[in-house]
Amino acid sequence: MNPARLAPQPQNTDQFTGAQEFKVQGFKFKVAAAAGKFFQKSKSLWDGGAEMWARSLPNPCPSALSVVRISSKITSQHSIQTEGNKENKNSVAFVSFCEANARSAANSPAPVAGLLLKDNVRRSLAVTLCLWLAVVGSSVQGAEPPADLAVINAKVVTVDSRFSIAEAAAIRDGRFVAVGANAEVKKLVGDRTRVIDAHGKTVIPGLIESHVHAIGVARGEVVQPFIQLSSIAEIQQWVREQVRTLPEPDWIQIPRIDLTRLREGRLPTRAELDAAAPERPVVFNWQYASRQIQVLNTAALRAAKITRDTIEPVGGNTKILKDASGELTGVLENPGGSTAKFRQTRPIPDQAFLTALKQVHRSYNRIGITSVFERNSNAEGYRAYEKLKAAGELTVRATVTIGYGSRNTLEEAEKFIQGLPFRFGDGDDWVRVGPLKIAVDGGILYGTAYMREPYGPKANEFYGFTDPSHRGTVNHTPERIENMMRAAFRAGWQMCSHVTGDAGVDRVLEALDRVNRDFPVKDRRYTLIHAYFPNPSAVRRAAELGVCVDTQPDWFYKDGDALAKALGEDRLKSFIGLADWVNGSVKTAINSDHMHGLDPNKSLNPFNPFLAMYVAVTRRMESGRVVGPEQRVSREQALRMATIDAAYLGFDEKRKGSIEVGKLGDLAMLSDDLLTCDPDRIKDIQALLTVVGGRIVHEAASR
Repeated sequence: MNPARLAPQPQNTDQFTGAQEFKVQGFKFKVAAAAGKFFQKSKSLWDGGAEMWARSLPNPCPSALSVVRISSKITSQHSIQTEGNKENKNSVAFVSFCEANARSAANSPAPVAGLLLKDNVRRSLAVTLCLWLAVVGSSVQGAEPPADLAVINAKVVTVDSRFSIAEAAAIRDGRFVAVGANAEVKKLVGDRTRVIDAHGKTVIPGLIESHVHAIGVARGEVVQPFIQLSSIAEIQQWVREQVRTLPEPDWIQIPRIDLTRLREGRLPTRAELDAAAPERPVVFNWQYASRQIQVLNTAALRAAKITRDTIEPVGGNTKILKDASGELTGVLENPGGSTAKFRQTRPIPDQAFLTALKQVHRSYNRIGITSVFERNSNAEGYRAYEKLKAAGELTVRATVTIGYGSRNTLEEAEKFIQGLPFRFGDGDDWVRVGPLKIAVDGGILYGTAYMREPYGPKANEFYGFTDPSHRGTVNHTPERIENMMRAAFRAGWQMCSHVTGDAGVDRVLEALDRVNRDFPVKDRRYTLIHAYFPNPSAVRRAAELGVCVDTQPDWFYKDGDALAKALGEDRLKSFIGLADWVNGSVKTAINSDHMHGLDPNKSLNPFNPFLAMYVAVTRRMESGRVVGPEQRVSREQALRMATIDAAYLGFDEKRKGSIEVGKLGDLAMLSDDLLTCDPDRIKDIQALLTVVGGRIVHEAASR
């Protein structure tokens, strides 16, 4: 890029000696006669040093610009930032003005990264002019329009590269235009500026929830609002209530519950379901990835015409479990079509779905979330987000991950990609096309995560397996994974994989390593989703290949106690081992994998980001026990994993994830100080205010 494009140059600068108006990017400046002397000197300064340049200013200010960095953004937008004397009275004006001019270079054909003008200001008279106009405040009139929103008297945790703390921030046209002292931000307050006095409260970047299934949550809420049931007695009571309210002949379908969340630590029995509803069909469904377990009561078995004489399908994996006397237990494993037709839900009207999706997003806003990664969707899901954006009803930014499915050959994978109606990165700062996703193994809560070592007898008893060598399941051969990687990378796509077990991670990294021999993959940011059991070799290989991790501390909190009994504490010490990944230089984001419910703490997978940070910092389970204290991370690291590092996973770290001039104006004001409060209070922090692009999308009544 030619830096001269950053701002229009004045005509005939050698002659530019009188007081006159000068216009750049629509801003009018009155340049005094003293400025003419500056411009006359500018050619001699072209190859001069920064110090010499600063001293030549009409109002010398050598410390105002010790470093000027021009750094590219992925979208070919560019930002200019200052480092040095942050307290200088002109620094805010400088940054804001330069950012406005830098965005004019958005059509540059070649991004500029790391262009450092420290010892020699020689790149462009236009850059020199831009810097001078911003620094010499006495020569600038009306350069800064008022901000749309300003937050003052705050503890602004910027999460920039130095984890700087500021007093205030201002947003205009959806972006931060000032971050610094109260006095500087107040200069941008006009008659129409919304001023938020934080009264010392902590302000952080808008939180980025890097793994949700909001579309599925919305559809589920339309059909049957989720409720977290934690015991068989609660299940029975819920079923009794459904008997009174649900019309016949609909089956009563118990909301999804994981065995690790049930007090009894086991499936309900046919007899227990019969006791709650002797005449109505009831089904308990326990399903994740490739394994599905159902428990039917007697009425449901009768409706499905399943008897002790029913023959299991040949060549499939359906099992009809019976007791020692040959009687049905009511348990079906992978029943497929045997019960599917009875469990079908009515079509959901499009408007009802979109209304529910907005409700999900509002639930995110109420806890400080401003961006999400929709982690397994399709073209229809992407269009749903676009509809909300077009209607002005989208309150979170969304990166939509596209399900890749299962493609055996390179040709099949390429054909799938060519048939997609968009390309990776299409969209804008509100809705963007994300990576392709494959599912490599199952889940640790279900005994299907693909592990290096057998689960062992206690785990098999808990999960219901009998094979002593059971290590979980794997969905793809190494060759298939490699084919899908090659097709995706050739077409310019990022990829991610659902992979929970350590052996599953090995399989992905081995395939990625083979692809890397033909063309570099380090800049592709391949993301391991879950990756619950890090080990030194996997961490080292992931770092070498530029791999990222997307993982869920809340599962340690909610399921750790049950898993410790099933897997043993030794295995649980590395479960969701954040410190291993982070200390191994692997970019890691913490999130929820939210898939059912609207309550941030009582959903199937809680989506309260402060609960996730609490677990990351303390390693405490719901019982209060600590397992694997060596996996704790600092508060700063935890916050980074929920903001700037989460942005990195989506190639967005230049656009969001921190509070810096030029970045998207997303922030949250908190009820407590995340960095200094008692560790046990971290999980109870609330968002008092949530702002997306300068627009308030949540404001607590008691703020």
